[in-house]
Amino acid sequence: MGEGALEYADRAALSSNCMLRGLAIKERALALGFDLAGIAPVSIWKDLKFSRRWVEKGFNGEMRYLENPKRFDPLLILPSAKSVVCVGLIYNAPLPYSTEVEAGNRSQESEVRSQNAEGRRQAPQPRAWISRYAWGRDYHGVMRGKLEQLRKALAMLAPGIETRVFVDTGPVVERALARYSGIGWMGKNTCIINQEKGSWFFLGVILTSLEVAPDLPAPDRCGSCTACLEACPTRALVEPYVMDASRCISYFTIELRGSIPQEVRPRIGSNVFGCDICQDVCPWNGSRQLSVLSYQQATSAGRLRSERRHETKPATTNDPRFYPLIFEPDRTGISDGAIPEVLPTDDGQRTTDNGRSATDPAGFSLFNPPLAALASMSEEDFRRIFAHSPIRRAKYRGWLRNLCVAMGNSGDARCVPWLERAAEHPDPIIREHAAWALGRLRGE
Repeated sequence: MGEGALEYADRAALSSNCMLRGLAIKERALALGFDLAGIAPVSIWKDLKFSRRWVEKGFNGEMRYLENPKRFDPLLILPSAKSVVCVGLIYNAPLPYSTEVEAGNRSQESEVRSQNAEGRRQAPQPRAWISRYAWGRDYHGVMRGKLEQLRKALAMLAPGIETRVFVDTGPVVERALARYSGIGWMGKNTCIINQEKGSWFFLGVILTSLEVAPDLPAPDRCGSCTACLEACPTRALVEPYVMDASRCISYFTIELRGSIPQEVRPRIGSNVFGCDICQDVCPWNGSRQLSVLSYQQATSAGRLRSERRHETKPATTNDPRFYPLIFEPDRTGISDGAIPEVLPTDDGQRTTDNGRSATDPAGFSLFNPPLAALASMSEEDFRRIFAHSPIRRAKYRGWLRNLCVAMGNSGDARCVPWLERAAEHPDPIIREHAAWALGRLRGE
């Protein structure tokens, strides 16, 4: 065999090995419990240049960590990198979306107002919304554990290779890499969307010096749809595929440490941690079709139940770590400077979910929780309850600030006593937001 033929044979063997490696890695990722897996090349310069321009326009707000130069060149993180393993893990619990819950709440409030004319019922307790990714255990630990197992599998496949693991914590643009790995396309809401599973999944990546054949990027299937742009309350999606994060409700309720701009507060609605609206309305995420009442009855009995009227399109998780946390916060030992007492009901009794007594051991869940229950937490409660939750990122000060905004938007006068206490809080940020909420409830 001639020298040219030998060289061709070597290249063919290398190409075959790269493809087999990719198949083996993806099979192992799925066996470890990931729902999606793909291989991306390191050289995704077009998307990384877009990320650099995005930061230069100031769309990152106060999130200075997004300015790290390493984010725009993976080789600055791992100079030997040749491939990127990308994985996705579904966190979508089979429960209604925030937009469906809000519509149901408005319908119930309308019914109550009609019945109140005849003196039949009292209005339901005001409720809050927490982004569904934060209902359960902190995803960073769950994803990291699985990725470390996958990293070990890579090391066994090719001893001596270099790897770096990232789960939304390092200088890596996960979404850009995921797009090139084929596990989904970048939606107009800037989320990665998979045709079969929707967009409710966490992303993780492994940079590796192992050469692996990359997958083909998934085709963009957003078409002419602009549902996410039209639904965003703060118009954070300034154009298709471009989000001004400094205008996003998630940014205001999680990342921003100071005062939320007054013109934005009414648009935040009942969101106290994050926002799901742009994913709720995405056609690729379908519809939950599960009644809120069925879920609340299930949690009051101490169990989760997903009685759907029909099967829904997006994938859901069976991992209980991503289901809404159910707990009974300790209502003793309110610390100095905290705001004691929950919102009173009409009879003056403390309540949790569905008007139950606070002594009910079933407690309440983080799915559409009553503002009364969230407002009952002292700083010690907050730190203990959310020790292993993404919610701790907002910090207690931000938590109280966000509760003030949600109460101001609730239109419920029963929030006034709690807000009056908050208006005397030692922290000026909390005082300011409480005063704003009181003025809004009083029509000032």
